[in-house]
Amino acid sequence: MISTVTKICLRLLFAGGIIFLAGSIQAVETIGQTPLESAPALAENQVAQPTTVFGGVGRKMPVWQAGMDFFVLSNPHYSAFRNTLELRSHVYWGEWWFSDRWGIKGLLAEQRFKMFASSENQAESSTTYLGVLAKTQHLLTEGWKISAALGLARTVFSLGSQRKLGNSLVSEFRIGMELSEDFWSDAGILTMDSASGSGTGDQRLGSTGYLLGLSYGF
Repeated sequence: MISTVTKICLRLLFAGGIIFLAGSIQAVETIGQTPLESAPALAENQVAQPTTVFGGVGRKMPVWQAGMDFFVLSNPHYSAFRNTLELRSHVYWGEWWFSDRWGIKGLLAEQRFKMFASSENQAESSTTYLGVLAKTQHLLTEGWKISAALGLARTVFSLGSQRKLGNSLVSEFRIGMELSEDFWSDAGILTMDSASGSGTGDQRLGSTGYLLGLSYGF
């Protein structure tokens, strides 16, 4: 009788131990699986919400940008001396980017060159360009970008009492460096080329210039 009771007690103790051990193993597995199951969701949230200059989801580059450039060196496309850095030869411009890759640029440029002449009193030409360009840009690394543009500009050439008009083909290539959250410094090449007409009294207009500039974007 005693041996039978002892056997029953041992069986009950063994069954209870098995149940306790199974419950412990299941709890450990549940704790171990929880971070693994939540990791993909966390990664998806990080991808869906990249850090941008505006904080959170949105654009990585400024939507509006405006600046001023100076010609470090300019080579005229007509009979005049090349020009070095001069404050009177400059470019005002503004850009609107409807995406981080594509935008539109408007510019107003003015250049002055001393004409070839045998006398000491060399005449000085003045050319004004008012144009619109289609533009694309690419972010190289954090704080560096490159851009290129192509468009047309209304050209007005003045030399003394002479005044000639033309439509210039404008092309541009630039590289920019971010100085702060809102300011950029740029260097590039700007080419404007046209002719005042096809007659004997007409001439080629435009120049190729190397630029340094400063811009503000928001």
